Amino acid sequence: MTDFVLHTAPFSVLVTNRCSKLRSALAELYPPSILTAPDDSIIYDFCLDVRRRWAGWGRPFHVSSAQQHFRMTERQQLVPVFEWGLNWCVASYQHQYLAIHAAVLERGGKALIMPAPPGSGKSTLCAALMQEGWRLLSDEMCLVDLLSGEIVPYVRPLSLKNQSLKLLKQWYPQADIRQITTGTTKGTVGYMLPGVSSWQAYRQTATAAWVVFPQYNASQQQLALTCLRKADAFMHLAHNSFNYTVLSARGFNSLSTLVQQTDSFRLEYADIEQALHEINQLC
Repeated sequence: MTDFVLHTAPFSVLVTNRCSKLRSALAELYPPSILTAPDDSIIYDFCLDVRRRWAGWGRPFHVSSAQQHFRMTERQQLVPVFEWGLNWCVASYQHQYLAIHAAVLERGGKALIMPAPPGSGKSTLCAALMQEGWRLLSDEMCLVDLLSGEIVPYVRPLSLKNQSLKLLKQWYPQADIRQITTGTTKGTVGYMLPGVSSWQAYRQTATAAWVVFPQYNASQQQLALTCLRKADAFMHLAHNSFNYTVLSARGFNSLSTLVQQTDSFRLEYADIEQALHEINQLC
């Protein structure tokens, strides 16, 4: 048994672990200050259980939280399934923040929020912006403080898939990409380490300033940046939120404030350099 804790502020996760190699694999992705031993005096936000449910080494590992089962997986794919399990815990069970499926980066104290569904190129664009000097707050979760409206970081390794892995390594040879896993339900998955500034300021909030809905389109001949009306931006953000309906009036008020204080755009692009230039000009 190799139990451990991930202190990925603002959440701490206790992992009951029965895979001897999982902790060492995660040690390649997280700093020692984030990945620690359990402390019986601490109450953790989430508890994840990783174990084989039946006897025999050929049986798959189960990833679950209490009585809620997330997924079964073979050992060689346990790292991405574990990372997805953390996302599942936050998306399903935390309601102290308004949570939006989005990448979030910061520059000069101001946050750029990029909500998008899978396949939109969000993570690729987020990784490129991080390599260009933006501070990563999250690639998966935009957490909005319900009282202050500030954007709360949830720093984790940045998940990249399939062609994005090759492209980013080609564009940024210095990028540190680890734990590449093939044959998952999402194809080949690897993790880019956050920059030093992201880990150093992993508790430092930012003020929302821009919302950009990115969409990669290989057939797009010319980049298109379109300003969105406040009402349209609200509906798109609500659609991408994990807990907007659960929060009810608090969710509505929080999202309304977010939309009022930000400028919102739709970005359609085929060339990453053009997209980076346009975002840097915009912000």
